[in-house]
Amino acid sequence: MRQRLGQLWQTRFAKSDPTETLQQRIAGMLRRAVLERAVPLDAPLPSTRELAAELVVARATVALAYERLQIEGVIESRERRGFFVTAAFAEKRAEFHESDQLSLLPPPDWGRHFRALDVPYRPVRNPQDWYRYRYPFVYGQIDARLFPLADWRECVERATKLESVETWTVDRGDQDDRGLIEQLRTRVLPRRGVWAATDEILVTVGAQQALYLIGQLLGGPGRRIAVEEPCYPDVRAIFAMTGASLLPQAMDAMGMLLDGLGAVSAAPHVAVVTPSHHCPSGVRMSDERQRALLSWATETDSLIVEDDYEPQLGTGHEAHAALKSIDMNGRVFYVGSLSKTLAPGLRLGYVVAPREAIEALRRLRRLMLRHVASNNERALALFLAQGHFEALQRRLGHAYQVRLQLLRQALAASLPDWHVESPLGTGSSLWVRLPDGMRADAVVTRARAAEVVVEPGGGFFGTPPPGEYLRMGISAIPTHLIAAGVSALAKAAR
Repeated sequence: MRQRLGQLWQTRFAKSDPTETLQQRIAGMLRRAVLERAVPLDAPLPSTRELAAELVVARATVALAYERLQIEGVIESRERRGFFVTAAFAEKRAEFHESDQLSLLPPPDWGRHFRALDVPYRPVRNPQDWYRYRYPFVYGQIDARLFPLADWRECVERATKLESVETWTVDRGDQDDRGLIEQLRTRVLPRRGVWAATDEILVTVGAQQALYLIGQLLGGPGRRIAVEEPCYPDVRAIFAMTGASLLPQAMDAMGMLLDGLGAVSAAPHVAVVTPSHHCPSGVRMSDERQRALLSWATETDSLIVEDDYEPQLGTGHEAHAALKSIDMNGRVFYVGSLSKTLAPGLRLGYVVAPREAIEALRRLRRLMLRHVASNNERALALFLAQGHFEALQRRLGHAYQVRLQLLRQALAASLPDWHVESPLGTGSSLWVRLPDGMRADAVVTRARAAEVVVEPGGGFFGTPPPGEYLRMGISAIPTHLIAAGVSALAKAAR
């Protein structure tokens, strides 16, 4: 038995979870060995000295693990015979599953401790190993071959040199890297027509954290929040969890309809919109409607959250300014993402808002994580200052324009009865309506069996959708595989 436990330790538990102590890992190994019938019930466990020698650990460590298991009721000490598995724990073997609680001690009553999180929420879930599929039409991921790895590595190395180290090795409290704020203020935001002072910008861990902080600040019981229908699923969940009431607003070819926003007495306190590139359809809110939305906000003393999640890339198409660029009285909270262009794993975004709002958001962020990782902020500041970010935007803009065109052509050729509802222009995905009678979930399942990943569209709707939809991203799939991927998708869908 001692050798069997030694094998189990080396193959599965010696380095299983670096956050656990040795005694925790040893105790976990012994529990699992009993449940998997690797330990006979009528034989004593190895002595602490024997097992310590087998695992090459201190005897005291094994003794503490045994003591832990005794407290939990897994093993018991029998005088002059050693340690044995208790009869009560042995009964668990018959109904053991991987996810079972491995201790006889009563678990916490989670319902008593957790606050209610049961809000309608159906996020888009792609396979964790989506990159292993041959045809990944996923959104929000990148094609690593387009990422300027050498330039990024150089900026990271520069950030670790002596002249930069002092900017991120100290605790700055709730402040951001001054160099990054300056680059955002002078290079990134002006491309969207936005001009801001240094105290009107807050860096966040991606646009997601920005939306969460805004939800905490502007949401809450009794607050009314207008959201697009369909919209980004996490926006609905973020505000719903604050206790706010959500008011879905229909869409048309010119963006969110404003008729449902209501008069002053019943108007939403906040409207959350994606005017430059609607999520998920890609529709742009018309200039006339953007001005009407700002007028409504002024008349009703309401606020607007502009999620500019899809950055304007250099594609040759006319670049439209952000809604924030025509905000004359500080009613727009502008949320931007940098990781959509760089890499989603870097988690870097920002909020632009009046200084009073930024001060409040900064206090909330401080309670959550004080500030974003300073070394990443410094590296990004250098990356922006040297023009690498703008060059990457141009490269991605050209690649995405080509890929979108190829995807449209392939869909028209292989799946002519599928309707692309995204307008012509920029972006990194297409919003596709399926023919009547075809279920998106079924298509997604069959597609994965054919090495194709596409995203079901149902989660973007808070009310019953008018049809079945898919979102097909082009940022991660190589250009030369798009036509073949659509062909494989067509065969799977049939």
